Amino acid sequence: MDIAAAPERQYEIAARGLFPKGDYWDRQLADPESDASLFARAKAAGIFEFRRRMSDLYSESRVGTALETLCDWERVLLGAPNPWLDIAERRARLAAVGKGRPTIGGIKEVGRMFGIDVTGVSLPFRPAFFGHCRFGIDRMADESGFSTVVIRAAAAGDRRAEFEARVRAMLLVTNIVHFIYGG
Repeated sequence: MDIAAAPERQYEIAARGLFPKGDYWDRQLADPESDASLFARAKAAGIFEFRRRMSDLYSESRVGTALETLCDWERVLLGAPNPWLDIAERRARLAAVGKGRPTIGGIKEVGRMFGIDVTGVSLPFRPAFFGHCRFGIDRMADESGFSTVVIRAAAAGDRRAEFEARVRAMLLVTNIVHFIYGG
């Protein structure tokens, strides 16, 4: 998305148009050194600079196009910046973690980031009720049992705690996460 800035003079004209109508203000705005004219010029310069940077700001607000703020995105979503990696790899890692809804692929990508091979992600309990109704089977837990997530990994590396913390941060707070290693 490209946001173009109008010429600075157009912003000055718009700022002058916000002043009240009347002889006093017409005289003030006719004098290039009056406070009103200086104010309109200063506001126009600020708006012009803001509009000029708006495309950049929009690009920086998304992980896939960020460049200036890439280290900040990594610090927030990954815990630490990775300036030694190339831009494409950094964006791929951020994309795996920064999605709004966690996916099995995203959890596996986080495992790869920490050197852990995730072999399976499952939700072992399936809902068998609606409201207070049951559909022929007894539940062994209440509704919170349906928030259980089991993550299986082939082996746990030395970054196991970081991996678990990152996965917990991805999932909902109400998810009960169980990590099973060696399987």
